[in-house]
Amino acid sequence: MTAPKPTSFHQRLMHALRGWRRRVVTGRRARADRRHLCGMNDHELRDLGIGRSEVPELLDRHRH
Repeated sequence: MTAPKPTSFHQRLMHALRGWRRRVVTGRRARADRRHLCGMNDHELRDLGIGRSEVPELLDRHRH
């Protein structure tokens, strides 16, 4: 039986690290979006065409 190729392990490791980084970046962006939208007043939200009650649903939909 032969050992796995080092490049295969390296590729799997890099793929896993890229996935982890993507999740971290996405999480940070989602938290920043939540802070920004929750900090807006009702007039600003209406200018965007959304109501305050729609903010949690929009953020959850964007996350998935």
